[in-house]
Amino acid sequence: MNPIITSIHGKVVSGKQIGRTIGFPTANLYILSELPKLNYGVYGVIVNWKKERIPGIMNIGIRPTFNDGSEVSYEVHLLDFNNNIYHEEISVDIYFLVRNERIFKDSLELVKQIHSDISYVKGKFLFMDHSSEKDKNHFVSM
Repeated sequence: MNPIITSIHGKVVSGKQIGRTIGFPTANLYILSELPKLNYGVYGVIVNWKKERIPGIMNIGIRPTFNDGSEVSYEVHLLDFNNNIYHEEISVDIYFLVRNERIFKDSLELVKQIHSDISYVKGKFLFMDHSSEKDKNHFVSM
């Protein structure tokens, strides 16, 4: 498994609800730690929240498909997770780049790509290796 690229810490805040409208609700982060020096794109991540470790995909960028301006957003879609975490603090361990940010012709094309991104991330985070209970940062990759 790839080592963690970097980790960030933030508070989940209300966003524009764009992810929710296309079927992928996101936790929009107000970053409380040092801003990461990463390219705009989608990353495979593990979110740490209340002693839980939840795999997800994180978009870092300006959401060019929605012509959303130049403000950089940090938003995480947690896989197989449905809890309300608004106003909660979470940390995000960023493991690998899935793809660079790009413009899609419409939201349908974007949704198709997000499904592909999720499949890719689930493959990389197939299951945790509990052989070392001391260090739960080990994942078996495909």
